[in-house]
Amino acid sequence: MIKKKNLVLGFLFMLAFSFVNGQETKTVINHFKPFKKVNTLGLYVAPEIQYGVMAGSFTPIGGLTGMLQVNNKWGIGVSGFSTLKDFAPKQLSPTKAYRFDAQYGGLNLEYTPKPEGVVHVSFPLLLGAGMSNIGSALEMNDMHDGNNDMENHLNNDGHEKDNAFAIIQPGINLESNLFKYGKVFIGAKYRLAMGKSGMVDLTNPMPVTTASQLNGFSINAGLKIGLFNYSIRKAKKD
Repeated sequence: MIKKKNLVLGFLFMLAFSFVNGQETKTVINHFKPFKKVNTLGLYVAPEIQYGVMAGSFTPIGGLTGMLQVNNKWGIGVSGFSTLKDFAPKQLSPTKAYRFDAQYGGLNLEYTPKPEGVVHVSFPLLLGAGMSNIGSALEMNDMHDGNNDMENHLNNDGHEKDNAFAIIQPGINLESNLFKYGKVFIGAKYRLAMGKSGMVDLTNPMPVTTASQLNGFSINAGLKIGLFNYSIRKAKKD
């Protein structure tokens, strides 16, 4: 009885082994088209200007992106953005006594469904971090006027407090292929910041920046310059 039982178990084991061994293991990577077959590669840089909301007011925001493209559709790269000088939002002070500085950037992912069209859309997604601070606008004016009041400069620096936040910024761009190595685009984005502000210092007269002050909608325009559709299959054959 025991011998027959062992024979049955051995047969079932061999059957299961042959079944598993004959099946191809399926994974997400194997069935994800960008990784399944790479035909073309691209590399470009994209200077960009945004006009968006920060701290309740609209302000210009400059940025630069470097991107690697796979199969002319999927992009991965890095981006960095910064508010331009002299930004003093009225929400912080009706008299514009405070300046607001912010910088953010990180990993940039992009999907372009039909890049071969003269006009087409793309969907960028920024995942990264940002930093902002609020300082005295008097220091900014003194620097412009050439005033070398060192004591006032040191006091203002001592009152500034940087706060870091996580940033997620999805968007949509409308692009046009100008020529083989250049594209122009316009679009819209929404910036969402998350994180806690630093502890308030009772001796610090400056407001403390919050994540909500970095949140906001923006419109953008820019230029992409680079190589977009280099065939690596053809290069291998040559």
